[in-house]
Amino acid sequence: MTKHQKRWTPSEKLEIINYYKLHGATKASREFNVSAGSIYKWKETYESDGVSGFSKTQKETSVLVENRRLKRENDELKKMVAEKELRLRIQHEMLKKSL
Repeated sequence: MTKHQKRWTPSEKLEIINYYKLHGATKASREFNVSAGSIYKWKETYESDGVSGFSKTQKETSVLVENRRLKRENDELKKMVAEKELRLRIQHEMLKKSL
């Protein structure tokens, strides 16, 4: 069994996404001989970056992935700082009441 490694053009990907929206992932997968996972990834890329997202190089894609990871990490750190600040405010208020 060989691996199917077809390169899809942006217009082909858009056609598959449109077919998927009308008929679902299973039918689109069978019709175009592409995995449902690829269709879902293409749909996500199309919704976030439009047709130009299909033309990005591997290097550009890896930079975007790294940026998303850093953004998530930054959001988590902001939450941690906010929780710590809230804890300190509560402790400060409790100390005021006890005096």
